[in-house]
Amino acid sequence: MGKKDRKARFERKTKETEVAVKLDLDSSGYEISTPVPFFNHMLETFAKHSGIGLKLKAKGDVEVDEHHLVEDVAISVGKALKEALGDKRGIERFGHAILPMDESVAICGVDVSGRGVFRFEGEVRGEIKGFKGENFIHFFDTFAREAGINVYLEIKGFNLHHKMEAGFKAFAVALKDAVKVSGEDLRSTKGSLD
Repeated sequence: MGKKDRKARFERKTKETEVAVKLDLDSSGYEISTPVPFFNHMLETFAKHSGIGLKLKAKGDVEVDEHHLVEDVAISVGKALKEALGDKRGIERFGHAILPMDESVAICGVDVSGRGVFRFEGEVRGEIKGFKGENFIHFFDTFAREAGINVYLEIKGFNLHHKMEAGFKAFAVALKDAVKVSGEDLRSTKGSLD
């Protein structure tokens, strides 16, 4: 029995944004381009530490606010992940990570359950080069909902950059473990991960 192709493409175009995503769960490497440099850095961090191949190109009305762009990128990457996972047969399903970065630490748990829920504990107030803390939370909430995964994320620390980066890294490491193929069974007593 051959290995299922775990790749997906997704494009989203609205009056506010244009997003194109290519995602490959079984390769690595990334090309990220958005008009928000710190968001690029966070997406590159996610791709690097999750081991997920990610090509993403996005543009949008960031002169208004980065909110629309962040939301539509999260929708697009979340939908691509959901498609790439297919029926989720054989994946580990659960992943977790505790990840420090300088004075900050992030704790993340992921369940590829088919139900999109995000729970956040901590504080990420402020802004870094056009990327607001509130949009950090909005990214994860939207991503989890669209991908159909449960994400618990807790962050503590002082430096906003370190806190957000630790959060993206912990999520990436937890997701990497959760989507790893380790057999052929569906890890659910219900017989479904939808």
